[in-house]
Amino acid sequence: LGDVMAADRVTLLAPAKINLFLAVGARRPDDYHDVVTILQTLDERVADIVELQAADSLLVTCEPGVGIPADKNLVHRALVCLGEMAGLDPAFLVRIRKRVPAAGGLGGASSDAAAALVGACRLWGLDVTAPEVMSLAASLGADVPFFIGGGTALYTGRGDALARRLPTPVLELVVVNPGVPVPTPAAYAAFDRLPRHDAVDPDAMIDAIGAGSASAISAALFNDLSEAAFVVAPEVRDALRWVGDSAGVLGAIVSGSGSSVFGICENALAACGIADAAARREGWWASATSASRRGVADIA
Repeated sequence: LGDVMAADRVTLLAPAKINLFLAVGARRPDDYHDVVTILQTLDERVADIVELQAADSLLVTCEPGVGIPADKNLVHRALVCLGEMAGLDPAFLVRIRKRVPAAGGLGGASSDAAAALVGACRLWGLDVTAPEVMSLAASLGADVPFFIGGGTALYTGRGDALARRLPTPVLELVVVNPGVPVPTPAAYAAFDRLPRHDAVDPDAMIDAIGAGSASAISAALFNDLSEAAFVVAPEVRDALRWVGDSAGVLGAIVSGSGSSVFGICENALAACGIADAAARREGWWASATSASRRGVADIA
């Protein structure tokens, strides 16, 4: 299996994600935290482009660069591990066109790794949904398996255990990044230093998603890492306040561990107007987008 390539090149969209709900529990013996989160993929406006092409050896290039050596890139690791598992040489030239802010709480690196796995499996004639491939995906990062399927889903464990898939709501969104990275380990370290509060369960968000109500989803937005993100980068609080105060925003919150924030908007026109104002007036990275049912996918 996989010793004859079905094709020699594949180009994929690696979508970003937001967390509609993120509750963080105690630190586990493996040094991760217990997490309950509802993840949502975004449309092609907030996505990296990942191209794999058959080559003589493995080379990963990223444009623009994210300050990580090519062989330390999660995509490189994903392909080396998949090659070892399948007994195949991961001889690919991989080009990543970064359009999702790095260290921004949008899952860009994990989505790129998921795209690399999808692409290599396709070129090698392997099943990316096979249990051993999905297990490899989870070992690379908690949300890598999610990006292979995408859509809307509730995850538990350290954020890598699929609890249930949910219907994808119709949401018009604006995503804003204030231009400062918030590394996930730094956010969790700050979280551990902050006072704890009572656990919050995801039932209100699950019900709101089931009802398909943008206003109910907005009211149920929750992120335990928001305060931690503000500690690491106070600019995140400024961006969240700005988005939340914008006309046409039903609700706003930090995504993941930051530094990106997002707002659920009344309509697509409002989302576009806020994104334009954030970029023009504040100098922030910003994009209008919408909730998507898709994970890693072919470019239409």
